[in-house]
Amino acid sequence: MRDVLVSPLSGYYMEGDVFGTQGDFVTSPEISQLFGEMTGIWYLTEWMRLGKPKKTQLVELGPGRGTLMSDMLRTLKQFPYFYETITGVHLIEASPGLRKMQRTALVGDAGDTDGVIEKAGRSDGVNVYWHDGIEVVPEEAWSCVMAHEFFDAMAIHSFEKTEEGWRELLVDFDDTEETWYASQSIAELMVKSGGTGLIIDYGQDYAQGDTLRAIRKHQIIHPMTEPGSADLSADVDFAALKVALEKYPDIKTHGPVTQSKFLQSLGIQARLEMLLKNAKSTESRSGLIKGFQRLLDPSMMGRIYKVMALSKEGGSKELPVGFQ
Repeated sequence: MRDVLVSPLSGYYMEGDVFGTQGDFVTSPEISQLFGEMTGIWYLTEWMRLGKPKKTQLVELGPGRGTLMSDMLRTLKQFPYFYETITGVHLIEASPGLRKMQRTALVGDAGDTDGVIEKAGRSDGVNVYWHDGIEVVPEEAWSCVMAHEFFDAMAIHSFEKTEEGWRELLVDFDDTEETWYASQSIAELMVKSGGTGLIIDYGQDYAQGDTLRAIRKHQIIHPMTEPGSADLSADVDFAALKVALEKYPDIKTHGPVTQSKFLQSLGIQARLEMLLKNAKSTESRSGLIKGFQRLLDPSMMGRIYKVMALSKEGGSKELPVGFQ
């Protein structure tokens, strides 16, 4: 899966934009601004719950087009007492093409498109940094970590029952445990400098059967069909993520809960009503309502998408918003 998705030579994500109606699939931030606004508010409530640290940083793994981070920053900017604590935005991104798109979304211009993008400054004074892995993110500030539709693209082990017993399905042998490493890297950052985070993905709080799939042009195809031309993903086992984090006693996990429950607890209904009042046209109002319904409807994204929180509690007995 790693080679198919992020190989420098022919990886699926290395080409650039694969999102949206013109791409292969659509994510929650692309469906509605409400998603990024609500998650931004959640980090604000966590900052307040966990003692209002003086220095903070935003960290996102697999930031796509940069839409989610852009909506979060726009929302958090409305709260200067929090926004002035931000020392930087750190994006974990392997694709040069997506780094360019993220820079355009967050800074406003693509800048030098020939070299590797590693840093860019926003007009409001917040710097944006790009990294190949979370293990190199600075440890001087309290971290707000977002992993939205990140773990579903981690390499998995797939097995098939044969007459000789269970056998692993292999294209090439690779004995890594990417999901464990990624989740523990997030925990280690929080242990060192404090922080809170969200893991939002489709999946269950238990191990399922074979959920490996490939998606191209919004259609599910066989995973071995033209590798590198389609997105590969598998449902996230949230129970396994929690087991991986058990080695860190200072890190507490909450959930998972459904995306619908999480967003409603943050006041998404009230925010929708406000946006509808200010909408300029029937078309924009219709788009807002459809996006809202798609995020919350149990038959769409409201139930299959789950939200899990993790944080270095620091003695707080109050539960995070959405997990009470």
